[in-house]
Amino acid sequence: MKTVAVLVQNLHNGGAERMAANLSLELSKHYRVYMIVFDGEGAIYPCGGKLIDLKVPPIVKGSSLKRIGNTILRVRKLRYLKKKLSIDCCISHMEGANLVNILSRRGDKVLCVYHSMPSMCESGSFLNKCLHRFIGQGADRYLTVSKPAEEDMADSFGVDRRKLGCIYNFCDLEKIASKKEEPLDDRSEAFYKMHNNVIVHAGRMIPLKAQHRLIEVCKRLRDEGMNSGLVILGEGEERKRLEKLASSLGIKEHVFMPGEVENPFPYIKRADVFALCSVFEGLPMVLIEALSCGCPVVSMDMKSGAREILAPGTDVRMSASDIEYARYGILTPPCGEKDGQRELELFYQAVKQMLCDEKLRAGYLKLCREGAERFSAESVGGEWRELIG
Repeated sequence: MKTVAVLVQNLHNGGAERMAANLSLELSKHYRVYMIVFDGEGAIYPCGGKLIDLKVPPIVKGSSLKRIGNTILRVRKLRYLKKKLSIDCCISHMEGANLVNILSRRGDKVLCVYHSMPSMCESGSFLNKCLHRFIGQGADRYLTVSKPAEEDMADSFGVDRRKLGCIYNFCDLEKIASKKEEPLDDRSEAFYKMHNNVIVHAGRMIPLKAQHRLIEVCKRLRDEGMNSGLVILGEGEERKRLEKLASSLGIKEHVFMPGEVENPFPYIKRADVFALCSVFEGLPMVLIEALSCGCPVVSMDMKSGAREILAPGTDVRMSASDIEYARYGILTPPCGEKDGQRELELFYQAVKQMLCDEKLRAGYLKLCREGAERFSAESVGGEWRELIG
């Protein structure tokens, strides 16, 4: 049995971290697995195999010299573990871990994963291009989680296409099917009962997620006489701004933000629509999880991932120019960092239609499970096993 390590910064508050944990759970069915983190404090995501905390957290404030020293310490510790545990393959997630993975190589296969859209969240500076080219050169494969991100990595950062590949993130559909049936706490249950329909969203409260747009949608629905509520799952720097907006619009009691919850699936299952309006994504797993919970989806057609999930078979380079009734959900034109009036209007109309048009809802409800199955652990796990060898 081969020994595989999965390396990530931590196990809390992030999609890449959650996907790394999920990967360790799936791989542990076939390999001896070690889940290795730089900082194990506050871990909330369950993982497979044995968890090893290197206890080298990031330096938030410090000189460049200290940061370099921190990286060297991580490399030395990981290199020691690779030898001690006879690691055959190490799979790292995001740039910091990818760099440490490459520099600590000891004859192991090195697979590096990038979880976002490169040119949307990084500048095309000489330094960034050098970093990604170095990772591409040093890794056996440099993997993205969406096709547009793979193309972007080659076109914008000059990474060798021969080293690039795409493997979608996956969901444990059976686990979600079980966990979505768990009860909510009394406060959460009361919120759902006091509303005729509920919009749900899950994601870090950061500017690129643009959750303020959802609060404005909820306000408009209520102004039109609909007893609508909004649930935002997650935590982050934008919380105070979002709370202030909800209060200023007079809908504070209709916007529920319970923070980071251990099990988001009962919240999603009980909702009437899952709405996503990010500036950009890598592969938005929350859309797949919403489908697996039987919750209809409305999403802006941002770069990247939403189209690959909701409209398979279409050109991943295109984006919706109007409301698009895709196979597994509704797509609307993307909206950048600045709110566009037309884009927001179309997004609002799509959410309202999904809530009010029973025939439309019923059609999408029937296809939810089918839409999620393309991203099952069984399907995607086979691609990982082929890469590991």
